[in-house]
Amino acid sequence: MMNKFFSPPFLIRIGLALVFLANSLAAFFAPQEIGEIIERAFFAGIVPVSTGTFAMIIGVNDALVAMLLFGGVKVRIVAVWAALWIVGVMAARAAPLDILEESGFLAMALALAVDRKYPGGVSYRKQNHES
Repeated sequence: MMNKFFSPPFLIRIGLALVFLANSLAAFFAPQEIGEIIERAFFAGIVPVSTGTFAMIIGVNDALVAMLLFGGVKVRIVAVWAALWIVGVMAARAAPLDILEESGFLAMALALAVDRKYPGGVSYRKQNHES
């Protein structure tokens, strides 16, 4: 019998939470780094707030995602949001190595989004095949 603390979904959830925690801390304590990414992004001219304010919004979003994942709250819904957010980060960064790195995080989020262990969220099976 596998301990729930060493199950793959648990480890993926904690790993993804750590990624979002690190990004939120970067946004709060090194907003200039986040600001540089924002300023180089294709959407820089259409963001309706200052770069610093947008960095704080990113920090709050990432902290909230991290807390919900750490707590195991609405994991599938949070994982779908995380996946969408990561796609946005990939589009903003647009550098091949950054996209490769973010793809790993995207795979983690998608794995949680389709894991049947968590209620709700995305279904990856046809209804007539579920037991």
